[in-house]
Formats: sequence, C-alpha cells, structure tokens
Amino acid sequence: MTSRSLFQRSCVLLGFIALSVYLFYIGKGHMLLIDTNAVTINGKELRSPETIEVSIDGKPAESMGRAERILVLVGGPKHSITIEVLSGEDKTVEKQFTIPTFMDSAVVSVPAILGDAPPESWITTFTAPPVEEAPAEQMQHEQDTPEAAAQASPDATGAGQPKP
Repeated sequence: MTSRSLFQRSCVLLGFIALSVYLFYIGKGHMLLIDTNAVTINGKELRSPETIEVSIDGKPAESMGRAERILVLVGGPKHSITIEVLSGEDKTVEKQFTIPTFMDSAVVSVPAILGDAPPESWITTFTAPPVEEAPAEQMQHEQDTPEAAAQASPDATGAGQPKP
C-alpha cells in the first residue's frame, strides 16, 4: 500500500468519525419535563400563572395549570419554547434554550422563564425521587422438616393407611 493510498483511507475514516459525532450531536434525543411548580431563585419566589399554554419547537400547544408537569420528547440541542399566559395578563413569551448533550432528562421551569430569571436556572437535571421502602410483610413459614410434612399430609408418606 502506498503512502498516498494510506493518506486517502485515513482521511475517509476521519471524515466518517467526524460525521458520526456531528449526527450524534444534532440527533440526540432528550426527555423534557415542562414544570409549572413555584421555584425560588436568588431568594425570590417565582410562581406560574393559573393557566398557560406551552409549545416546544412549534409542536401543538398544551394547556397547563399550576403545579403540573408535562412530558415532551425532543431531538437535538437547541430548542424554542413559547409560553402564552391565558389567565390574568395576556402575555406571550418566546425563548431559546440549549440542552447539554449528555443530559437525557431535563426539567424546564416555566416560572423561571416567565420571571426573567437567568437562562442557567431555566433547565435542571431531572432526578427521580427516592423510592420509599415499604415495610416487608411478615410471613410465617412452616419448617420444612419431615415431621412437619408428615403431620400436614399423612397420605404423602404413606403413614396411617392400612396395608392390604
């Protein structure tokens, strides 16, 4: 193999690797939880309006109330969110945000976006609440001994039956 051929093959291989990394970056799927629960940022409590409509990346808007979460599946790192306030003041906010590549599940805080909080506080990593340990049921088991088995079913051992 000549050095020219080796160089060409190396360039093709590097091109495929670069293309793979790029496609992974733009196609990475994320699970977003759009959250309307109140948050406290820098000592200031931000609350969501009573009724809003939220749309991510131009998808159909979903109506939400206070203290609700909805699940949205998206692909890629850059997204836009449109929030339309239906109760109280009529206000429509459209913002752009970026999700880190290796964040699979993220919580997007609507009160933080509407309250003009810094963009770093809009998105947090979703961590599932710890599973509560339920008390184990206490079951009483009989001893697995031959005497216990003979007392439980005399037919199984043949004891107690008349011989022919």
